[in-house]
Amino acid sequence: MTQTTNGRHGPGALQARDEAAALASAGGNAELAEELLYTLLAGLPEEIESLRACLAESDWPGLAEYAHQVRGATRYCGVPALDAAVEALERSARIGDPQRSLECFNQVEQEAERLSAAVS
Repeated sequence: MTQTTNGRHGPGALQARDEAAALASAGGNAELAEELLYTLLAGLPEEIESLRACLAESDWPGLAEYAHQVRGATRYCGVPALDAAVEALERSARIGDPQRSLECFNQVEQEAERLSAAVS
């Protein structure tokens, strides 16, 4: 079970931002780590709307593929909570579970908002 320094478990237990992981992903280049984060943040509203459209259309293969693409960015930006939420959305879409996909999508939205607030 994943635990952060705040001692919480379960949903929301992962950090919104892990600067050490972001720095490691950027090869120790703090400027690059920051650029990757702000590029992710700038594109998130459009990404979320695209995910929402796939969900609304019950396009499970499209939703899974799009979530996978979004995860390409989240995995390298030091945003563990958002990355985990997007990964869960991808998994639920791959099995075509409408209820779980909706729950996971809602979690993606919440984690995106939490991340935005954390870096503001």
